Amino acid sequence: MKRTTLTLTLIIFIAMLGIAQEQEPKKNREIKTMLGGNSKARGFGALELKTTEIKDDIVLMPGVTGGMILNNHFVLGMGFYGIANEVDFVGVQPVTKQFLYGGYGGLVLGAIIAPREIVHIYVPVLLGAGGAYITENDYRNDNGRYINEFDESSAFAVIEPGIEIELNITKFFKIGMGASYRYVTNSSLVNMTDDDLSGYSGSFSLKFGNF
Repeated sequence: MKRTTLTLTLIIFIAMLGIAQEQEPKKNREIKTMLGGNSKARGFGALELKTTEIKDDIVLMPGVTGGMILNNHFVLGMGFYGIANEVDFVGVQPVTKQFLYGGYGGLVLGAIIAPREIVHIYVPVLLGAGGAYITENDYRNDNGRYINEFDESSAFAVIEPGIEIELNITKFFKIGMGASYRYVTNSSLVNMTDDDLSGYSGSFSLKFGNF
């Protein structure tokens, strides 16, 4: 199911790239290069808040993104997100309450459809890596030290395609609301699987730049 969802999302992303290209007037369809005279590159930065679910716990993941908008339609940037609230769950080894910390980030590629319209579509894909840290503390002794402490950590790869609705407020500010699917692989945790770390997210963003 997870692989099917990822495949369908990537197909939609490729289709959106084609639609974005078709939005250009025919007279502007000559070949353009990133550094050519006809190219337009603008910078932007964004503050974003994602909500997701991990091990039946609601997780808040604030983040920052930034980069370049090329020829009004294509985004090349970076994005980073981290867990902000306490995430606790019952682990497998040992069978006690565990606490999860971590985050992820990487390269962001995107396509903007009809960017000059007040309301338009943005289709991003994040390709990167992250890390998760799990700890367990049973209780403290008379000296304030934890007893039966357990820790584990792991790096992992992540692919996160998504789709957003953006609203132009001014030429330099817009807001976005969207959804994405976080596909995590190659983690090596005992108390949490790749499927546990993967999942859907909802997002809200404030974007600033020369749009």
